[in-house]
Amino acid sequence: MSRECQERELWIGLLCLVMSAAVGVGSAEADAFTDYGLTETFSLPASGVFDVLGDGRLVTLVGANIYAESEVGSRSFSSLGTLASADIGSYGAAFLRISPDGTRIAVGNNGGELWNNYQVGIFDLGDLSGNWFDVNHYDAEWTGNTYLALTAGADGPPSVVTALDTYSDPSSPDNPTVVTNIGGYSGGITFDAMGNLYTGNGYDDDGPSDTGWIKAFEPADWRPDLTGGVPVDFEEEGTLIADLLSAASLGFDAEGNLHVGGGDYLGGAEQDNAALVCSTVVARALAGNGQANPADPFEVRRFDPDTANLYNYYDVNYNNFTGELYFREGATVYSYVVPEPASLMLVLAGMTIILCRRMR
Repeated sequence: MSRECQERELWIGLLCLVMSAAVGVGSAEADAFTDYGLTETFSLPASGVFDVLGDGRLVTLVGANIYAESEVGSRSFSSLGTLASADIGSYGAAFLRISPDGTRIAVGNNGGELWNNYQVGIFDLGDLSGNWFDVNHYDAEWTGNTYLALTAGADGPPSVVTALDTYSDPSSPDNPTVVTNIGGYSGGITFDAMGNLYTGNGYDDDGPSDTGWIKAFEPADWRPDLTGGVPVDFEEEGTLIADLLSAASLGFDAEGNLHVGGGDYLGGAEQDNAALVCSTVVARALAGNGQANPADPFEVRRFDPDTANLYNYYDVNYNNFTGELYFREGATVYSYVVPEPASLMLVLAGMTIILCRRMR
């Protein structure tokens, strides 16, 4: 066979591979863990916490003022009003969380102007009526539409997780402890679809856990504590899922990948990035078959959209409505999405054209 014929056969083979891939892409969805790509950078009205409304619009705080996007993805924000009797200092709120049914908002005031007046506000999104509860906090996540799980500590370790009954009397809050003895400062908190509670050691102090340890606790272990059960012991119980950053900004995307933010600046390398733990690795860890390997890119993917800054501390959030994974630094938000199959088809079509021209 002549060299020209061999070359033609090679290019025909490659063309067949590309066309086969194109057919496959049309029938299979992209994998979020692998395929998230940066598509947009935008700014919030001010540096601060934010969350996602049920219809996909972003909502954020500027002091005690609530701002929401005018439309999904517009990045144009307008005021919804001001939280009454708010004591929010210059460092801003600790968290902003929308209830699962989309009707209420939870705000942690971060200690207020003097850092000694810790309050959690629960407000109706319609008219912003509501109350402030005198409870300690660092981060929060709703578990259903009644209880708000809070990571909290006193002046230092050990830290705990409590569950505020948001319909209890604000003057005498029902806020039982569900996780105790976290041997460090507070980290993030989230729940998966099965009701497992995830929280971590935000900064090692007493141990034996280390900064960034993320553990999961089954509903059968923590839910009885809502009605007088014995809190689970972080150091002695639970399943170790990963050791990443400062175990902050915990949450899940639609595929079950666990996102982690924060930074362990005193610990060395665990800084200036955010992490995503593959869903299969989370499942493996839950089954007792080993925590995530932070050095394995097939198990933990790292993101650092702001490479010019060596000291980023990313807050991470996910938009279930649009499929966007957000990384926030200050008022700047970086939006990552998974390409649609149609977009991948265009790429493959371009490759096909190039191959066809090469064969002429």
